Amino acid sequence: MPAWTKVYMLEEPKLDKPVLVQGLPGLGFVGKLAVTYLIEELKPKRFAELYSTYLMLVDGSTGIHINPNGTFFLPKLEFYAHNRTKPNIILLTGDTQPNIYGQYEVAEQVLDIAQKFGCERVIAIGGFQTPAEHEHGRVYGVFNPPRLNEELKSLGVNITQSGAITGACGIILGLGDRRKLEAIGLLGGTKGEYPDMKAAKGVIEVLSTILGLKLDLARLDREIEEMKVRLESLQRIQTEALRQVKRGLGREPTSLYV
Repeated sequence: MPAWTKVYMLEEPKLDKPVLVQGLPGLGFVGKLAVTYLIEELKPKRFAELYSTYLMLVDGSTGIHINPNGTFFLPKLEFYAHNRTKPNIILLTGDTQPNIYGQYEVAEQVLDIAQKFGCERVIAIGGFQTPAEHEHGRVYGVFNPPRLNEELKSLGVNITQSGAITGACGIILGLGDRRKLEAIGLLGGTKGEYPDMKAAKGVIEVLSTILGLKLDLARLDREIEEMKVRLESLQRIQTEALRQVKRGLGREPTSLYV
């Protein structure tokens, strides 16, 4: 059966050489969190939706997502247009990223839409997994062409010198580069085990400078603190549970049933 990918245009936005900013679920949900925050703050207009057989549910099956109120929706990517600042911006996000068989096809469709409106630069956001706690929240970057090096360094971005970027984040950069677009990857340092708002904040700060945005990060700071409290509480619960298990294992078997 042939693959199926379709874009539905909801309206034709007026954009002048917009920058495409992609943030999809991945390591630490960094890309998804960052673009969602921009959408909530900038309140751009949703102008297109992309549906595909390559967009699947979390468990890898096809189907629909069900909302708490009983309504449902197909997995999709959503395009938002923001033209109230320079440069104009196209924000792309979704609830999932394409599976490995559809990364290229979906990325090509995304770039077709972006270039239809004159896009000359694509920025992909993702997570940079690192176990070192002092690196959490740092922003790492890759780029093409080489002249972008100084721009990123001036923003405090740590230039990545080896490794690979997998998934939709890497493919959109690679295909964008093949189309002679400026391609920048901004990766937030994260442990990668939970929605990492600290890593997302680091990327948002760099991104807001690149895009000339003045954002209020107070709400994000509050969410970071709330997440920190929840994680510390969870860690205490896990530590206490482990102590209980160890104490239980140290007793006679009958004591486990007292």
